[in-house]
Amino acid sequence: MEQVEIKRSIANGLLDSDEKFRALVEHAVVGIYIIQDGKFSYVNKRLAEIFGYERDELIGKSNLDLTHPDDRNIAKENIRKRIEGYEESIEYSFRGITKEGEMIYLRAYGSVFHYQGERAIIGTLIDETETVLAKKELERLANYDTLTGLYNRHVFVNEFKRAVALGNRRDHKVALIVFDIDNFKRINDSLGHKAGDKLLDAISKRVAKILRKTDLFARIGGDEFAIIVEDYLNLEEIGTLIGRIQDTVHTSLDINGIHLHISISLGVALFPEHGRDIETLQKAADIALYEAKKSGKNRFAFFAHNSDMMLDNIQMETELFEALEKGELEAWLQPQIDLKNGTICGAESLIRWIHPEKGMIAPDRFLPLARELGILYRIDMFVIENVFELLRKWKKECSFCPTLSVNISSALFHHQQFLPKMKSIHRRYEGLCEFVELELTEDILIENERHAYLLIKSLKSLGFKLSIDDFGTGYSSLSHLKMLEVDKLKIDRSFIEDITENPNDRAIVESIIAMGHTLGLEIVAEGVETKAQAEMLHAIGCDVIQGYYYSRPLPIEDFEKRWLPVNSL
Repeated sequence: MEQVEIKRSIANGLLDSDEKFRALVEHAVVGIYIIQDGKFSYVNKRLAEIFGYERDELIGKSNLDLTHPDDRNIAKENIRKRIEGYEESIEYSFRGITKEGEMIYLRAYGSVFHYQGERAIIGTLIDETETVLAKKELERLANYDTLTGLYNRHVFVNEFKRAVALGNRRDHKVALIVFDIDNFKRINDSLGHKAGDKLLDAISKRVAKILRKTDLFARIGGDEFAIIVEDYLNLEEIGTLIGRIQDTVHTSLDINGIHLHISISLGVALFPEHGRDIETLQKAADIALYEAKKSGKNRFAFFAHNSDMMLDNIQMETELFEALEKGELEAWLQPQIDLKNGTICGAESLIRWIHPEKGMIAPDRFLPLARELGILYRIDMFVIENVFELLRKWKKECSFCPTLSVNISSALFHHQQFLPKMKSIHRRYEGLCEFVELELTEDILIENERHAYLLIKSLKSLGFKLSIDDFGTGYSSLSHLKMLEVDKLKIDRSFIEDITENPNDRAIVESIIAMGHTLGLEIVAEGVETKAQAEMLHAIGCDVIQGYYYSRPLPIEDFEKRWLPVNSL
């Protein structure tokens, strides 16, 4: 009797365990199935939900009916391997088809076991559709331009590197075509950014239609596009392609009910003729695009090797942005000598770029680039800050402190933050503004007379001295000088160069000195290179001279050693 009770208890326990197992399978969060003879003999509730069927609709149905046609061979092969004993368990991903015909992404796990005396497959199925679609969206955002659907710069760079590498190995030709929309900014500003976006999308679609499947087309920024043409036959083929691109773009476009006649400019660089690495070829294509625009827009140009100077400029533009941060720009000083006693009375602060590889880069090489890039005002402010820091040091350590002059560009003078920055400097360096002379050119002063008058008045109230640089080359008149209340005139070096040989130059210089003295202004002559020039300027009443005759511009440390009194530091 006792043994019977024990067996009954075990049976009840197994039954209870079986019920729990059944409940676990029925309510599992993953699909569970049994496949026998290629058909479902069991599916749980979740698997039926994944495919959008009722459970009884799936019993007896082939699993291949729920598999995407392109993935059925994968499913067949995996089932065969398990049934025939090649693999007891397997895991793979495939695409399924729901009852409504929608494609879903699935991951299957299956093992072989014996069911009702025959081999069968039991497994689980996980719906990965959300995960896969999210991953695809991340890949799309990482690789495609969201506006046009074209490849983005990231893909373009990688594909260009691949094309160049392949070209190097197989001796293939590669052409890089870059283009942008002529006057796009004007269209954007007048019609709005949404219209500009529609225009970009429309142009991208037009161009994409005429390209080969092997050509890579990308939007690499703003209104700039790039096309990589691999293994082309000759230049005629590239020229024909460019002509087709121009024709398809030039056709009238309707943007928000307005018919626009669009043109584009294109630049072309060729591998290996114009370079063997991506950086060189990209720069070459950009230079060619610049040349096309310069020649009248709606044009295309191949890179020419006589554009090497332009290539240097593009490289220099990139490096110039970093030069300020890296401490490569320095303020050097050139002394100004008082002709009455032959001693130093001041110095002009001049910017120098000490490149780590190229050495000294002349200001006339990089300052025009800084102006084009819109960072000239930053360089001016850098020099001003350096001048004040130097004056603070000299006031503490020296018995003598010369006036330091700084050139002020039009970019800085007309910058909206110029006066606020100068007021801030006045507060930070109390009492030092009287030792700083701001040099302005005549064209700055006549560009906006009212603005110049008010700004100079404000600067004078802060204690700054002001001078007109390169006097005689602009259009200043006595009335301008009287109104602007400047302190000095600096005679342009072009009048000093031949002053000892050319009577006309001497007469002009004498007139400027006389006029300046009449207005109570101090006169400084620039570009003095000989003793004869210095003596003549002294004879005709010039106050101060500056030039190579006394000293070239010097690094600050060298200037201090040579021109400050012996016991000053």
